[in-house]
Amino acid sequence: MAQHAAPAHRRRTGGAALSPTGAAVVLPALTGIAYGFWAATVQRYGGEITGGNIALGLVTGILVAALCFGIHHWSKQRAGRHFLARAGTWAAFAGIAVGFLHSLADGAILWSVVLGGVVAASSFVAVYYRYYSASEYV
Repeated sequence: MAQHAAPAHRRRTGGAALSPTGAAVVLPALTGIAYGFWAATVQRYGGEITGGNIALGLVTGILVAALCFGIHHWSKQRAGRHFLARAGTWAAFAGIAVGFLHSLADGAILWSVVLGGVVAASSFVAVYYRYYSASEYV
């Protein structure tokens, strides 16, 4: 009988950085582009396009893309029982992003805060459920 070599076991080190996949880079980039266009469009109030609109769109788009990528990467590294921290981070990000977009439309600041809070609370519940139900520790 022929003898075969046993497969080598790969061990992950705790400090090794995860390499991002294509979707982990493309989705935050598309989200940032969409958010930047949306912010620039809301802020110009149907008027002509100015340099300030373009700058606002670029800065907010880049910031949202970087935060999406960073939170997603941080969240994958913390795979474990940190459901509350992970869900809270995504909830704060979603609530702040929606509240900021609403504040660009010259609405009342209180309504922007309330809308951001509602979005944050609902996204917290959804993300917590997603991480908790997908966990192998349950």
